[in-house]
Amino acid sequence: MRRFLVPLLLAFAQFAHADVTVGLIATRNPEELLGFWQPVIDDLSASIGQPVKVIAVRNYDELQQKFHNNEVQVARVGNRLALSMVEHDNGEVFARLVQNPGLAEYRSVLLVRKDSGINDLDTLLRTKDRYRYAGDYTNSTAGFLIPQYYAFIKNNILPEQHFKSMRQGNFEDNFLALYRKEVDVTVSNSFDLEQLKEKYPREFAAMKPIWTSQPFAFDPLVYKANLPAPLKQKITAFFLRYGRDGAQATAQKQKLYYADQLDGFLPANNRLLRETSDLQLYHDLFRLTLNASVPTAQKTVQEKDYYRRYQQLVGLLGGAK
Repeated sequence: MRRFLVPLLLAFAQFAHADVTVGLIATRNPEELLGFWQPVIDDLSASIGQPVKVIAVRNYDELQQKFHNNEVQVARVGNRLALSMVEHDNGEVFARLVQNPGLAEYRSVLLVRKDSGINDLDTLLRTKDRYRYAGDYTNSTAGFLIPQYYAFIKNNILPEQHFKSMRQGNFEDNFLALYRKEVDVTVSNSFDLEQLKEKYPREFAAMKPIWTSQPFAFDPLVYKANLPAPLKQKITAFFLRYGRDGAQATAQKQKLYYADQLDGFLPANNRLLRETSDLQLYHDLFRLTLNASVPTAQKTVQEKDYYRRYQQLVGLLGGAK
């Protein structure tokens, strides 16, 4: 018994005191983002009493894989990636971001150049095989799921069958591609767009929005559900109090603004993602309906799979509203 118990206790002790790594999705330059976030991460390390590392990656799949493999234990992600982490990677939502000045929601935006001749969404929808589109990766809520469904699929258009070409990239890369006239329309969001406006005022002045979505809940923070309970409590308490309580609140709020133009964090749980799970179901069903290449019998089977997954997610996210 002792021979088996000692290694098990040692492994548990190592896990309980393991370094914490925070993962960030880089919608802009990753190295720049790391520099902005480092002061906040240093304060997190001091607060929980153990080392904390931070990484920033452009690729959603890469961050999810690191989270799945426990190379990342805490992640700042979009709602759709958070939903996938909760569903597949033992993730748990514990907070949500608030943008300065106190905004807890954002909107997706479609941008064109002012000299493009594209005056509104209808102009874009009426013209097939002419315009080049730049969107975010498929795990993005603001850069993929929201515009795909609300701007295109609800208007009976599958983007991959409508545009002359499509490319994927983060918001900053696509923004600059639009300015250089490498694409004709790109997707952004009200949060990142404010930062791009500040960083690239000349480029921003050459652009205009042609479509804005309804508001959606701002990005969540997710950690591994199997982290030791005391560590989860420390991490949660740090983020929820940061920039709000104590003698250092003003200095902390300034660090948050420099990190990501943030105002702070609000408590949240997995139910935050119900909005995204609903949207994902609508998107998948409408897309399937519009896809003429899928036989009717196969569509029926696929619809049942979508509804089965949706019901599983409803239970996972805390049940029906």
